[in-house]
Amino acid sequence: MSLLHSLDMNLAALKNKHPGWRIWYVPRAVGGVVWCAVREPTINTDTPEHLSQEIEMAEKDHAAGIVPES
Repeated sequence: MSLLHSLDMNLAALKNKHPGWRIWYVPRAVGGVVWCAVREPTINTDTPEHLSQEIEMAEKDHAAGIVPES
């Protein structure tokens, strides 16, 4: 099994285990990879106030166990 195939299998397993997260890896120049994740959804709004409101709603959804659709 190639290294890339192995990494992609691990990536798929992580994505299945952790819905609501954007997960990826970045190859290092000196070998190996760095694994990264950020919680979804990406939020875009027209004002700082609206962004704050949207973040608060997303945090409440997360606390309630509501996972955004990907």
